[in-house]
Amino acid sequence: MSKHAIATSAALLLSATPVLADLSAQDVWTDWQQVYGAMGLPLTADASYADGTLTLDAVTMTTDLGGVASSTSYGSLSLTEQADGTVRINLPASMTMTTVTTIEGETLEQSIQFDQEGWTGVITQDGETRIYDFTADSLAYIFDDLVPDQGDATVGGRATLTNLVSRYVNTTSGDTLTTDQTVTADGMVLTMAADGPDSFDLSYDLGAITSEGTGTVDLANISTTSSLSDLGAVFSGDIQHSGSTLALTAMSEDGPFTLNGTSTSGRIGFDLNADTLGYEISSKGAEMAVQVSAFPLPVNLSMSELTTAIAMPMGVSETPKPFALSLAYRDLALDDALWGLFDPTGQLPRDPATLLLDLSGTAVMNIDLFGGDPEALAGLQGAPGEVKTLDLTQLRLALAGAELTGDGAVTFPSPGPLPMPVGKVNLGLTGGLGLLDKLVALGFVPQEQAAFIKGMSGVVAKPVGEDELVSEIEFTEGGGITANGLPLQ
Repeated sequence: MSKHAIATSAALLLSATPVLADLSAQDVWTDWQQVYGAMGLPLTADASYADGTLTLDAVTMTTDLGGVASSTSYGSLSLTEQADGTVRINLPASMTMTTVTTIEGETLEQSIQFDQEGWTGVITQDGETRIYDFTADSLAYIFDDLVPDQGDATVGGRATLTNLVSRYVNTTSGDTLTTDQTVTADGMVLTMAADGPDSFDLSYDLGAITSEGTGTVDLANISTTSSLSDLGAVFSGDIQHSGSTLALTAMSEDGPFTLNGTSTSGRIGFDLNADTLGYEISSKGAEMAVQVSAFPLPVNLSMSELTTAIAMPMGVSETPKPFALSLAYRDLALDDALWGLFDPTGQLPRDPATLLLDLSGTAVMNIDLFGGDPEALAGLQGAPGEVKTLDLTQLRLALAGAELTGDGAVTFPSPGPLPMPVGKVNLGLTGGLGLLDKLVALGFVPQEQAAFIKGMSGVVAKPVGEDELVSEIEFTEGGGITANGLPLQ
């Protein structure tokens, strides 16, 4: 993880000074410079002070990392000291942020326009705590050419937040900064469009947005590492919305493509600690309609929940660190027109499909996935670490009248290119043989293959009811495998 990426947390790191009766504009500017400078992102400006206002012209942030030099110009802003001891942040109605990046002698320039209406920004000092209160009727980020130097094709767009209210509460104790943040907005609208042979138009609307986050970071440690794993930061938070609408139309050599979708709510969660980096993306009440030129019918589907959560080990360690994967795809339903293409006689049950999976375990990592060294990752030979334990807390797949369930736990006591598991996994299948017969009747599975599958099911599983099979798979030391006590290897 580069210092460039660590800078995404910079808004959390506007640190506080010792207890002051009043907060000065110079205090705020000095703190910003110290924090960004510690991250290897020097922040400069042409500063001038008069009548309680510090004017910052040509605000610029630079970085030079791994042969990639970058400079971003933010234009001008000012900090005004107020009679109640607070400092007001003054932003122009419109400003252009321009980034110039040089990579191996080639220069790339990108610009984003920032527009605001009804902006207020006030900084308050309360002992060792510094509070940032921001509000705005609207904030808009406008980009005319997101991917420059692509010939005649351009990609542009606009992202607008409405009725934004946010608060950052930062408290320092020595070199440790603790931050709490809350953000609300009535909604966000993102529009994008591209011209050229692969043109598209995109519109994405989010309903009411709420965000909360809290964390700590050692400011003294920022300057000594470019690795997120060694930063010593702890942070957790989430962003939720009350519903979304998506509309996409695109044109390619294969013809037109359209996608329209809605959801009733959604969430993005984030968690960073000494052992893991995790995130969760979730959407509820999703509906989607897709039309592809090469397909005769629109694909209409719905899902009550779509959740993906991952936790990845941080850093390199001789002791095992946790990891996890969770999937929840509930009640996936297709419309009857689509079912009719491959099952016109209605032989298959058309109940909504569900996939639930919860995996967790521990691993010893041989490489730092977030160490800010792309060459090390690119040159990696074999797995990035060794799995030590693996727990299957839940497996459930319900599809076309059949249901597969499972749980279990294994360990990997012997490291190596192909580590041998030791433990048990329990599996259950209901309605599987009936589904197989229906697939044979529809012509999707040859009769002889179905007979082979049924024969193998008698070897690895045992019946416990009508069209209900269970199997206990046991892995023993030395590579042995049994199914319900019958040796398989």
